[in-house]
Amino acid sequence: MVRVKLKAARGGGEANMATNRQRRAARKNIKKAARAARSKRTISKLPKRVRTALGKQGNKVKRSRRGR
Repeated sequence: MVRVKLKAARGGGEANMATNRQRRAARKNIKKAARAARSKRTISKLPKRVRTALGKQGNKVKRSRRGR
């Protein structure tokens, strides 16, 4: 059996740092993802009457399942 020493796994080697360009791209990607997630919140964009009706329907289902 041959044993192989891994410097990086044990913290003995030098860690590879991300470049400024990579860091800038990562921040940009995170901002894009957050913006997309916010824009996909469709329930909050619905009219109040529809949201109320959805809530009532959800509670109705919850009550019916509770009795099982």
